[in-house]
Amino acid sequence: MAGTSGAGSAGEGDTTTEFSAPPEQRTASDDFAGTRRLSETDTLLKGTDVADSDEASFTVLERRTCLNLLASQDIGRVAFTIEGDAAPTVLPVNYVLTHDTIVFRSTLSGTIMRYARGHASFQVDHFDKERREGWSVLATGRCRWIRDEDELARIPQGRLPRPWAAGDRDQVLKILPGRVSGRQISRP
Repeated sequence: MAGTSGAGSAGEGDTTTEFSAPPEQRTASDDFAGTRRLSETDTLLKGTDVADSDEASFTVLERRTCLNLLASQDIGRVAFTIEGDAAPTVLPVNYVLTHDTIVFRSTLSGTIMRYARGHASFQVDHFDKERREGWSVLATGRCRWIRDEDELARIPQGRLPRPWAAGDRDQVLKILPGRVSGRQISRP
C-alpha cells in the first residue's frame, strides 16, 4: 500500500500513513424487516403493546423535583467515558445528595477515581413493576475529587454514604449537577 512502511516495503524510512475515508452510510434494504423509515401516514404506535384500559401520564419533572427525588435514594449510577472506549462506562455507587451536590466514595485505584474525574452523568430511578409506573432522574456535571479538609468537614457528619461493596472506599468524589432532567410515568 502506498505511503506505508514496514518490513519488506519500498521506502524503508517512509513513515507516512495513508488514511482512507470513512465508510459510506448504509441504506435500508428490503431484505431486512423493520429497516424502512415510517412514512407520514404511518402510525408511530403500530405494532407496540399498548394496554387499552390502562392510561398512563408522562410528566417532565422540574429541577427542584428532580433534586428532591435524588435526595430520596441512596444508590445511583455514575456514567463516564474512558478514552478509547466506544461506549460510556456506567457503575453503581452508594451516594448522598447534600447541598444539591451528589457525593460518593471510591478507592484510590478504582475505575471511577481513575476515569470519572471530568464530565460525568449520574442517574437514579425508581419503578413499581406491578403498577408499571416510576421515575428517572439524570444529572450531568463536573465530577471532582474532594481533597480539601474544610470541604470534607462541610459534609454533615454521618451523611457520607456507606458503600455496600467490600474494601475501603476512602476517597470522596462529588458531582455538582449543571443539567438535571427527569421523567415520571404514573397511572390513575
